[in-house]
Amino acid sequence: MNLELLEGFHQNYPESADGHLERIKKDENSREAGCATYAITLQFNRVGSLIAVGCNDGRIEIWDFITRRIAKILVAHSHPVCSLSWSRNCRQLLSASTDNTVAIWNIVNNESEALFTFPCPVMKVQFNPRNSKQILVCPLRSPPVLINVTTSSHSILDDPDGDPNIVATFDRRGKYIYSGNSKGKVTIQESDSLEVVASFRSNTSLSNASIKSIEFSRRGDYFLLSCADKIIRVYSCLDVLKPGENDVQPIQKLKDLVTGSHWRKCCFSGDGEYVCAGSMKQHSIYLWERISGTLVKILHGQK
Repeated sequence: MNLELLEGFHQNYPESADGHLERIKKDENSREAGCATYAITLQFNRVGSLIAVGCNDGRIEIWDFITRRIAKILVAHSHPVCSLSWSRNCRQLLSASTDNTVAIWNIVNNESEALFTFPCPVMKVQFNPRNSKQILVCPLRSPPVLINVTTSSHSILDDPDGDPNIVATFDRRGKYIYSGNSKGKVTIQESDSLEVVASFRSNTSLSNASIKSIEFSRRGDYFLLSCADKIIRVYSCLDVLKPGENDVQPIQKLKDLVTGSHWRKCCFSGDGEYVCAGSMKQHSIYLWERISGTLVKILHGQK
């Protein structure tokens, strides 16, 4: 038996790039030819069949991941699109732009269902994974805002420490909202009552532990913190939600031991067994085993 071939079937991470999405190039002499359009943010829908791509010119491109072609284009904003989120039924798309607006789009008829204007740029938006009538908005240097789309009412998630630099996200079932501040503190609140159910600090040392992003595994049993000290901390949701616990330790601490790179984006693999992180400068993706913390692969992108 060829053990090398057998081992390949048990491997749940990629060895190389599967392909890339390429637009059909326009004629340089045409009227439509101008400044190049490039992607700023993207988001898969729940089933992985469509990708929404937010561009620098304010457009949103909907790509069919099966055919690798553009299926639809939304002229969404007048400024770059910085964040996207799909609804659970994949029929609505939530977008945020640097023009201080947040919009909800009906993908079927290309119409805007709701528009919200903020006094400052918005860094992130997200649908409640189980309730498309509830959205979470994270403005720049301001507390997150929870909006009820039906009534247009809103609630502000004030930080207990009074820190304006907050990142927030729903858990996978939309029951809780996890928020992290620049001091490394994580606060967990119920999404309905906004009651604080738990809180802990990701780092007790004096190093820079500012939390940059919070990401959950697909099953919702683990989450990670990407911090400014270049360390990715992985936690169990059961551990942090235990009553009376405020000194929670991560089950893994991951970092690039060679270059000490900052991370642009971190996430879990589809089965939750691996942690993936995109390097800020090297154009590479690092893959670690969640259980052992072993670095198993570095995927290098196009230069």
